[in-house]
Amino acid sequence: MTTARYAAALMAALVLALLAQPARADVNGVVRGTLTGADRRPVSGVAVTLAGADVTMSATTDDAGHFAFPRVPFGTYTLRASTPGGEAAAGVEVSTGTVIEIDLQPVGVIGATQATTTGVHGTPVVVNTLTAAQIAALPANTTIDRVIETLPGVVRFSYDEPVVDGFHGVTYELDGAPLPSSTSSNFANLIDPRDAGAIEVFTGAFPAEFGGQRMGAVVNVRSLSFSGAPPPGELVLGYGELGTQEAQLSRQFNVGTAQVALALDNLTTNRGLDTPSETALHDASSTANQFVRVALPLGPHDTLAIDAANQYATYEIPINTDPSDINAGEVSLPNQDDVQREYDRFLALSYTHADADGNGYFRVVPWTRYNRVVYDGDLAADVQGYIIGTAASPQSCTVNVVNGFDCPSNGLFEDRAAAYVGLRASAGRTIGKNTVDAGVDLQQEDFDSNVAIAFAPGENPNGTLFPLATSQRGSNTGIYLEDVYAASPYLSIKPGLRYDGSTGYASGSQLSPRFEIDQTVAPGTVFHTYFGRYYAAPGLEDTRQAAVITDTYAGTGTPVYDLQPERDTLLEAGIEHDFGAGRRAWVNGYNRTVVNVLDTTNLLNTPLFAVYNSAVGVTRGIDGRFEQSTPTTDVGVSFTYSLSLAGGVSGGTFLFPPPEVTDLTLEPEDHDETYVGDAYWTRHFSSDLKSFFTLETQYGSGFPVAFLNGTGGRLPAHFQENLAVGRMPVGHDLGFEFTVDNLLDHRWLIKVDNGFNTTQWNAPERAEFRLLIPI
Repeated sequence: MTTARYAAALMAALVLALLAQPARADVNGVVRGTLTGADRRPVSGVAVTLAGADVTMSATTDDAGHFAFPRVPFGTYTLRASTPGGEAAAGVEVSTGTVIEIDLQPVGVIGATQATTTGVHGTPVVVNTLTAAQIAALPANTTIDRVIETLPGVVRFSYDEPVVDGFHGVTYELDGAPLPSSTSSNFANLIDPRDAGAIEVFTGAFPAEFGGQRMGAVVNVRSLSFSGAPPPGELVLGYGELGTQEAQLSRQFNVGTAQVALALDNLTTNRGLDTPSETALHDASSTANQFVRVALPLGPHDTLAIDAANQYATYEIPINTDPSDINAGEVSLPNQDDVQREYDRFLALSYTHADADGNGYFRVVPWTRYNRVVYDGDLAADVQGYIIGTAASPQSCTVNVVNGFDCPSNGLFEDRAAAYVGLRASAGRTIGKNTVDAGVDLQQEDFDSNVAIAFAPGENPNGTLFPLATSQRGSNTGIYLEDVYAASPYLSIKPGLRYDGSTGYASGSQLSPRFEIDQTVAPGTVFHTYFGRYYAAPGLEDTRQAAVITDTYAGTGTPVYDLQPERDTLLEAGIEHDFGAGRRAWVNGYNRTVVNVLDTTNLLNTPLFAVYNSAVGVTRGIDGRFEQSTPTTDVGVSFTYSLSLAGGVSGGTFLFPPPEVTDLTLEPEDHDETYVGDAYWTRHFSSDLKSFFTLETQYGSGFPVAFLNGTGGRLPAHFQENLAVGRMPVGHDLGFEFTVDNLLDHRWLIKVDNGFNTTQWNAPERAEFRLLIPI
């Protein structure tokens, strides 16, 4: 038995042992502590309440004054207890994986940290949480990608794709269940962020419970929930520029003892995707989402919950018809009608048992997801367009006196479908100073792809239409074990170990250690260090035949599959300071080295993504954030400096394996943007603080012009300003929102066609008015 398999077997045995003693995992943290009187003696038999915006929990102190909340969803809470000496209260901010121990006393607001990563607020460096109220006040809040782009380390790339600390690939989770996605380029998000109770983003220091796929960031979405009486429902009707229309319905209610949260929304616009020309042509889009969550208490310690989501989205593929627009890269017929359709379904069932003593839990989550992307190319019209100014000169090309040769475009039809089924089980136990956590993630994917590639007559000697079909089954297995050890009131140590194994076109495995230390170096100030190894399996999309067919010099065979799993090593060091009064600042430096980077490029002249390897890669940089949250003001200021380099392009559409790569010169990746900033200020006003005004500004220093070519220059730097003003509905009174995206109508090139990417312009100014109707 190999060392990796032996370690995996040992970890599995530990997991099974922990299942017998049901503590923390998925998107929860632990809050525990001791309630004492003014004389420092424990107070027993007192109810302690932990209350957030949509979650309220209670516990009773034991004879030693101890209380515990073993499964607290990430978010911001107030901890309260009434004692004979008066009321005790403390503000607590919980993130996934934190263990917060509080010495609670009835002397105003007191909270002395005993075992947490950053003090009583408990949010580690490089972890940020956006509450439902903060999301509602953001000017651009209709997609998760736009929401998280307000955070440090997150760069807004083409088609609004977030690139985090130099890496494509964001891992999404919904209520503790994974949301795997293929690289076939879903433009839509399965969940509308306005239907979320909170969103938590890890941009580094990933705990051992996360792994197995590309992790530029981990985004945890917690759906809406409530405690006590259901809150009022809301109907949103919106109308705006660029043909924008939307309708959204959210409702929470009880059915017997079950709590139900329902959300329906539909959004249409005439400006959906980033366009190859400054003026959008053929760019309408429509998305429709349906989500429901049902949580059923089975007793004082057991809960059963169901999450179900469905989505259908369509996107017209924008075109350019102006032959003088050299940046556009391609000229299409005015009637070209390529459309992408997306189908997405998700279902998860979760059973959770919490120990009666409040120190442990067990959870099991079977889940399934079906994801289908149909790129319906208008093949007859596609091949009548042409690529502007290519270097090659096949017989079918015509001379372009400015840029070489104009060559006919290809046409593409592709129907990709991925069916996932998985099981997640996690358990743990808080024992003294240790909170041990373990889990297993099992996932199987069945992938099918049907493709047709069309050529103009005479362009390819082998014909004009090539049908291709591929299918493959793959699997991912993850097993992890981690501990949060409260070594002292000022030191938290978090070791972890994860095993990942994958099968598919290529197989691989890795044992990945994780180790984090957080040291309080001064009151409210924590120094953070982290080391982690990661493993990411390549996607099951197979574009080898497509690459061969479109290269007239490569023959018609299919090369040996050559994509390799990605293997990363991340080092971090940072410092965080809590100023009190809802103010917090942190800065973090990182260095990530990679073997066999899994990256994506555009497939032919479409917005579909195809995965490939770079044999080596490195990204390094510094992220920072200042934030303030008070009843009247929310402020977030984020900055990012990063350098993302790669060398030795291979695999996928590049047809040769990494071992054959000899030129490993590191060059800037196409998504490398050196300086990025985002700042927003929200003011809540009126006597009930239900009215708000938000102003946001974003800055980017520009992406490289060429692909992996540091001498090719960069596109211009750019600013964008966004605005939102509104009032939340109160009682039976209507509310409203008025938002403006790109307030000053700044226009800039995100990317230019360079043989690997298509040209894309940012969107113009868009104003929208929404009416909020309580129901």
